[in-house]
Amino acid sequence: MSIRPAIQGRLEALDAMLAHWLAHVRHPAQFWPQFENLAAEILDHCTDTEREQVCALIEAMLRRHPLELPPWHQRGDDVPPGS
Repeated sequence: MSIRPAIQGRLEALDAMLAHWLAHVRHPAQFWPQFENLAAEILDHCTDTEREQVCALIEAMLRRHPLELPPWHQRGDDVPPGS
């Protein structure tokens, strides 16, 4: 199943921002709130049929970058609601 171009565009923008954030943010505590907010916003715009695929794409995006994953990700949870 494919996802809508608007959702794909948001995912690509989020992925592009990761390298910049990781290079300039001094501590993960500064990074995760922003990332979680943007990821949650993308998920909020997903249809029910897109949600699982988009979650998998976000997880793959995180695995491609050298960073310490937050507890919600290590447990395999979705991005926290309201983040």
